[in-house]
Amino acid sequence: MKTWNEIKKYFVNFRGLGIIGGASGITNAIGAIFWFLMASLLGTENYGEISYLIAIGVIASRISLVGATNSLLVFIPKGINIQIPIYIISITSSILTSIIVFFVFLNNPSVSLYIVGFVIFTLITSEALGRKSYSGYAKYIISQKLLLVSLSTSLFFIIGFEGVIYGIALSFFPYVIKIITDVRNKEIDFSVLKSKKGFIMNNYLLDLTNAFNGSLDKIIIAPLLGFALLGNYQLGVQFISILAIIPAMVFQYTLPMDASGNSNKILKKLLIIYSVVITIITILLAPIIVPILFPDFSEAIEIIQIISISVIPSTITITLISKYLGNAQSKIVLIGSGIYLGVQIPSILVLGNQFGVNGAAVAIILGHSVQAIYFLIIDNFSKNNRVKNV
Repeated sequence: MKTWNEIKKYFVNFRGLGIIGGASGITNAIGAIFWFLMASLLGTENYGEISYLIAIGVIASRISLVGATNSLLVFIPKGINIQIPIYIISITSSILTSIIVFFVFLNNPSVSLYIVGFVIFTLITSEALGRKSYSGYAKYIISQKLLLVSLSTSLFFIIGFEGVIYGIALSFFPYVIKIITDVRNKEIDFSVLKSKKGFIMNNYLLDLTNAFNGSLDKIIIAPLLGFALLGNYQLGVQFISILAIIPAMVFQYTLPMDASGNSNKILKKLLIIYSVVITIITILLAPIIVPILFPDFSEAIEIIQIISISVIPSTITITLISKYLGNAQSKIVLIGSGIYLGVQIPSILVLGNQFGVNGAAVAIILGHSVQAIYFLIIDNFSKNNRVKNV
């Protein structure tokens, strides 16, 4: 009976991974096609400017989320009803942040709309994953991506390149109905946050550093090298984001599992092997694919080849972050994220000035590599301590 239960549990877990993988694969394929189409329609400069505006929106959104993403993924599987207070705080914060961004920084309503919408959608998808409602999560992300493509493409042809951002922002808002329903039907208890404030604060800082890690480079490159070179850089990042689909998918699956005490070491090892193989393939194929699909983005070839190397250390990092967050050891992850930021940003400023956009690409490798080394040292230290205590 025990053996049968273990087999049944394995297939249930594998089914969850399959649903997440299928949904992520579909949405990322749709997203990749959409952004590649936009690159060919917009050209390097407008593509770079949209990347710049979205980067600002992402950072502002993460500021508004107050650590909600990982808090929901970790505490919901533990049976802690934290989502309603998190919803109220995050959405209120997003509205205030969007107003500040509009009046103080950009005077751009599309970005302000994006901030609120991004927060809404992140909350419901994180809640679904925390509940291990993989089919619900799949429905959310697939339907949102289809809305994004239809709205952004239509608005692009109607009002120009800013229509792309409006379309993305509007694609998030239908899901606010789910949040309204939850808030109406569940008890609002802010006291549950008191005992978790340390973990939530660490995750808030972690979200901020992750937002800076993924977006601050674009905000720096735009004034440093111009929107045209940022467009080439962003196309390279877009290619690499495709390579990161599987690691990101596995992370979304393993974090709730690690939080429940069910770590999957074999899956994580296979993930690292995947990262090595896909990096080699990308380096070999980039000079063939890019000139055919994007003749205006010639400088993106070397950028793609350079950044693809970062997939290996970033994958190692993802497997260890899942482990630490699942054990509520967010301080370790926060320090690692800070290390990445502390290496990447100065490297962009130095290498970007010296070697242009290729130098900025190398900075990504340096940031991920140093961060991975830090996590490996911590992991090895923890294992040695456990052996000594046995």
